[in-house]
Amino acid sequence: MEEYSNKFILSSANLIDLLCYPRFSASDYYSRLGELRSLNLKFVILEGNTLLNAIRILGKGSEGLVLKVQNIHSKTMALKIKRIDSCRTGMKNEFEFYQSINRNNLGPKVYSYTKNALLMEFIEGLSARNWFLKSKMNLDLVRKIIINILTQCYTLDKLHIDHGQLNKLDNHVIISHCGSKCTIVDFESASCIRKVNNVTSAFQGLIFKGIISDQINKFVNYDKKRVEFLNLLSSYKMDKSKKNFDSIIALI
Repeated sequence: MEEYSNKFILSSANLIDLLCYPRFSASDYYSRLGELRSLNLKFVILEGNTLLNAIRILGKGSEGLVLKVQNIHSKTMALKIKRIDSCRTGMKNEFEFYQSINRNNLGPKVYSYTKNALLMEFIEGLSARNWFLKSKMNLDLVRKIIINILTQCYTLDKLHIDHGQLNKLDNHVIISHCGSKCTIVDFESASCIRKVNNVTSAFQGLIFKGIISDQINKFVNYDKKRVEFLNLLSSYKMDKSKKNFDSIIALI
């Protein structure tokens, strides 16, 4: 089949280094190719904000790469493929975390998994970092986005699922171009054993520290409320009640 633009069939030589990142193994390559075919995938679309060896992909983490894919029915999805050097034995645990949060309308919808791959919904939008750097914002929209993200974090806290990486929101939240939808992604480090800190972790990245916080505070000076926020967050840490969460939201 003819290849065109940035869209390649699974067996394309252009994809070998992605399916076996960061080192090639013939046995691993053919095994993984078989796994992707079992998921009815047909194409990989080389798009995204992450540049890996001059190739554009959706994301790169310590455990896997995220690629934009299409199946035999031309449905566009996101595929997370485990890195060759990952210490993880499989994708089952992450799949089950996604199933759990999907039941509460959180995260991208998860569809299926194999030993080395996780197939899920493709979320249109920008990473939180890029959205706040590139989008046209207004005070009302910024507040709505903050509340949207923190409300999802509160739901995770009540589910006793700690995301584990929300202190750095940059690439763990995708925001739609218009700002109406926020989606928490990348649950590879999630745990239901650790103490949950989703609200407090995300709050740090949104309000107190980092590039996103810097952009937000250009619209509203939350620093003048820092002491009040810290007191409310301290109360929330001790008692993750709806009342304490609402007190934080009321001050935003």
